[in-house]
Amino acid sequence: MSLNQETKTKNVWYFKHQEPLIQAKRKGRSQSFYGALNLKTGQETAITVKRQNSKASIEFLKKLGETYAGKHILLLWDNASWHKSKLVKAFLTTTDQFTLMNFPPYTPEFNPQEQIWKALRQNVTHNRLEKDFDVLIKDCLGYLNLSNFKSIKYLNHP
Repeated sequence: MSLNQETKTKNVWYFKHQEPLIQAKRKGRSQSFYGALNLKTGQETAITVKRQNSKASIEFLKKLGETYAGKHILLLWDNASWHKSKLVKAFLTTTDQFTLMNFPPYTPEFNPQEQIWKALRQNVTHNRLEKDFDVLIKDCLGYLNLSNFKSIKYLNHP
């Protein structure tokens, strides 16, 4: 996920016949995140990275490996090219801790991580102008790593 220092407005309750004034900033910094949801416990593991690429994917895999040391990890993730690169494949030959599978192409509705990004936006970033972008990044990481997402419906099925 990529977070931009640009105000994004959503629906908001306000007084009848009045329009709310929301400060907006156009253009600014951005921050990329990697995250994985443990479907059994509802715990999220998230990190920030400069950009989403093969090296960042490996950095994230190492973080997951440390978080779940001694356990085998089945990781399902999207079809981003950097998730399937030669560098990532080479890293995977150095460990037997991971089994990686990809969701079918163009099916974000099957990826429970998308629900986490949506919850993050709704609860932390929407209708918010944060002048100190580092504070916003810290708030996002705190929300991701300290919340329990067990109650989120992982698929759009009842």
